[in-house]
Amino acid sequence: MTDNSLRLITLQQAMDLFGISRSTIDRWRRTKRLPFIKIGKEVMLDPLQVQAWVQEHAVVRDPAIPLPLPAETASTVTVGYQSTTAHMWSPIIMRELRLLEYELSGQLPGRPVRVEWQDAASGLSLVEQMIAGRVHIASLGDYPIVMGQWLSRILPDFDAVLLAFDGKSESGRGISIAVSDNSRIRGMDDLCSATITTVPHSSADFRLNRLLGSTVSGAARIEHRTMKESWDGLLGRSVQASAMWEPYPSLTRYFGTGNVLFEGGIGDDYLTGVVTNGKWACRNEAVVVAYLKAHLRAHRFMREEPAAAARMIASATGFPLPVTAGIISRVRWDAALYTKDIETLERLFALQPALPSLGGGEGGSGAIVAAPEYLDSAARSLALPAFRPELRDGEWSTQVQY
Repeated sequence: MTDNSLRLITLQQAMDLFGISRSTIDRWRRTKRLPFIKIGKEVMLDPLQVQAWVQEHAVVRDPAIPLPLPAETASTVTVGYQSTTAHMWSPIIMRELRLLEYELSGQLPGRPVRVEWQDAASGLSLVEQMIAGRVHIASLGDYPIVMGQWLSRILPDFDAVLLAFDGKSESGRGISIAVSDNSRIRGMDDLCSATITTVPHSSADFRLNRLLGSTVSGAARIEHRTMKESWDGLLGRSVQASAMWEPYPSLTRYFGTGNVLFEGGIGDDYLTGVVTNGKWACRNEAVVVAYLKAHLRAHRFMREEPAAAARMIASATGFPLPVTAGIISRVRWDAALYTKDIETLERLFALQPALPSLGGGEGGSGAIVAAPEYLDSAARSLALPAFRPELRDGEWSTQVQY
């Protein structure tokens, strides 16, 4: 019998056979085209192909020639975040408490790394800055995460990798449609002839298009504006309705400037996450792990000290304290890479007609590339409990959060 499938081995078997770690195999798959086969969710390897690949990529060295030094760690790390997106407020906590600087000093003693913070108006602008190399690590909403993954398939120097999640909400809670106080819009039927504003190519824009396409019969019109322009329009009554993410629906209620529709959520779970260029991460692993340690510390602070976190966010953003406190208590601050969360992103990818399939990708056109080994390293360094496979493949835990 010559069936090659009989030769396939699991990742664990490959680790034992070649004496390498899981993170090394994952890095080779992402950055050096290590051959593999995916059967369902299982990644399998042909040992003969892997052995040939290792020999092809091996470097034969003259013993008299010293090994090259490892790549220099970046002297500056630029973090992109969005202070006007509540589910990504953890970088503000990191910045105000100087958590990243603290972790960098521990990961890289004697090698100072300057931290710069880039507050952006939208996730897509941060993706553009990552592609240009001006931002190294960024907090993004679920739709910009998917956009980054798709763009990395057509741009040879950009390798978008999901490092961790940030704020999460079930069933799309955290994105709603706010209507001005002089509007007669009260529900879906009224939206059919309305003009609705939202940020282009955002998580809110995606959900609005999906909502209108599946539910409303009529001629609803979407007008693209920045979130600030939409908010100012609601205040000035020049905007009828806007698809908005928190904190703006909460601000609408707080100031009594209108009503909020679909508070129960629009669509799948609303997820935000931390993304980097995988090629940069491979050269700066210590920086990535330091960032994720700071990220986990910020989450713990927001879960255990919500009142102090709310005051810090209110001071940094200018949003009213009752608004920041209410939102922090409702959001799940959990970095863990659950299988169900990855599948939610993949459904979002598959449902977006603007992203044509390129084929040949890992797991098909909707696969999301994540690098859990960095988060695992950060969690172990902080002596956090291991995120066991039975947790990873289940529902969100009510006891274990990262």
